[in-house]
Amino acid sequence: MSDLRNTLPEEDQYQLLAAHGLREAFCGYWVERDDLDELAELLGLEPRSRRDLTLAEAAITMTDSSDIYESNSVWIGPHGPGWSVVISQLGLETVPDGVIPGDRRLLEVSWMWDIHGLHDLHYCQDDKLIAEIPAFPTGELLPDPVFEPYSHGLPRDGDENEGEERLAHAFLTIVGRITGRFLDEAWFRTPGHAYDLPPINTRR
Repeated sequence: MSDLRNTLPEEDQYQLLAAHGLREAFCGYWVERDDLDELAELLGLEPRSRRDLTLAEAAITMTDSSDIYESNSVWIGPHGPGWSVVISQLGLETVPDGVIPGDRRLLEVSWMWDIHGLHDLHYCQDDKLIAEIPAFPTGELLPDPVFEPYSHGLPRDGDENEGEERLAHAFLTIVGRITGRFLDEAWFRTPGHAYDLPPINTRR
């Protein structure tokens, strides 16, 4: 895996997702597993709803409805050596135990601008939350010791106008440094699998 701890991505990570329709709502889980079928089974995804799509294609279907609560779906695909990624607008109701046993890791970046804004960056291991970075509305970046080695060169101060979007870019940059791959247009052309999820207001 590439060591990207002192590298900056070529493209703004938040703006790239926004350009593919994921500006208003987004949830991404980076999971330290590389078997997509095994991951889908562990997440409890319905195999009969599987569709083979690139992320760019899946993003269109995720965002073509005015009611994301009724049309929630999820896409899973390879991210980099040893890592897979799970993308949706609203996320999963829960991540089941057993997805990241032992020393495997999971990173979560999410936002819903109209309701909660940017959410904290989560780092989980062995099915437990190990560390997080708070999502301050003004965009201050305050990494704890787990994230500090991956935060070099990122703005730390706040900005009343663009701080939250800039912090989303910083969170995604940190994730890219940990997983060994930043987001780019080739990432959106990655083949993967889309699955339907129950409407969020009917899940139990």
